[in-house]
Amino acid sequence: MLRQYCRTKTRGGILLLRPAAIVLLFLTLTQLACAQGAPADAGDRSPAGTVTLVEGDVRFLDAQQQARRPKVGDPIYEGEGVVTGADGEVHFDMLDGGYIGVRPGTKLNIVNFKAEGGPDDSFLLNLLEGSFRAVTGWITGSSGRRAEVQTPTVTIGVRGTDYEPLVIPEGSKTGEAGTYNRVNIGETEMRTAQGSVIVRPNQAGFVPRRGAVKPRLLDRVPAFFRPTKNEKRFEGLHQRIHQNLEQKRQLRIKQVQQRKLQRTKAAPAQKAAAGQRREQFRQRQEAQKQQRFQEAQKRESQKSAMQAQKQAEERRRVQQDHAKAGKKAGIEERRKRRFEKRE
Repeated sequence: MLRQYCRTKTRGGILLLRPAAIVLLFLTLTQLACAQGAPADAGDRSPAGTVTLVEGDVRFLDAQQQARRPKVGDPIYEGEGVVTGADGEVHFDMLDGGYIGVRPGTKLNIVNFKAEGGPDDSFLLNLLEGSFRAVTGWITGSSGRRAEVQTPTVTIGVRGTDYEPLVIPEGSKTGEAGTYNRVNIGETEMRTAQGSVIVRPNQAGFVPRRGAVKPRLLDRVPAFFRPTKNEKRFEGLHQRIHQNLEQKRQLRIKQVQQRKLQRTKAAPAQKAAAGQRREQFRQRQEAQKQQRFQEAQKRESQKSAMQAQKQAEERRRVQQDHAKAGKKAGIEERRKRRFEKRE
């Protein structure tokens, strides 16, 4: 029965998964998220973006194997995994001004995403299966090393792009298993240990699932790159994003600076609170130590009392034995005297 519910099928060129398969994919993303070591406390986690559209079966998974069903306006955090079912789709406004639309039948992990407006901003996404379409924000670079997508077969360096990576697993009827990458605007670089290839607009690159080979350009964009029902959101999006991208970056820089300033101002109070917590901890430790000392004294006192009682009982027993022996000796002596008188 499990085999029956785990079978895959396709709709519109997109990989679809039945419920049991979604559970299995969910567990896979759990392991991946754990490997990334994402913090458990949402207050300590770094947001990567905000949900702008969610339809069907969509779940976010953190490093502690806790799943949540997102709604519009919710954050997606660095280190979280995204799993979409056969009818699931979720879109994000990313913190660097970019946009990502995760399609049905996909499992994706936001490995890291730093967008503070500085030169060290970067992101790394891990696409295990399925596909997404993305328009990048300010996190790009001429080398593509600051913005990357990793798949089971290739690393994709992003260079200011509207692009669509797609991972087809073994056994799928969609097409040959491996990683495909379509570029609409800009360019990407597909890299393996055997070499690399640049993918430009209206081109698609490919690396097969099996075999260690250099990426190659395809003669044409495969037919399974078909738009979803929400694809209109991407029409003209690249231009709209990049019109105001520098203003967004400057605003983000100010937000980060204000947060750092607030933390600096709050530092003395936080330090005092931390000192108070340490003092409370020290007092609890001292109280526990005193309690353990008193309990040890009590046990020692009880032990001494028991030993004294045992010794007293031993003395009484010896006295009783002596008394019995004396009484017996007296009886024997009287008997002896009576016997002697009779003689």
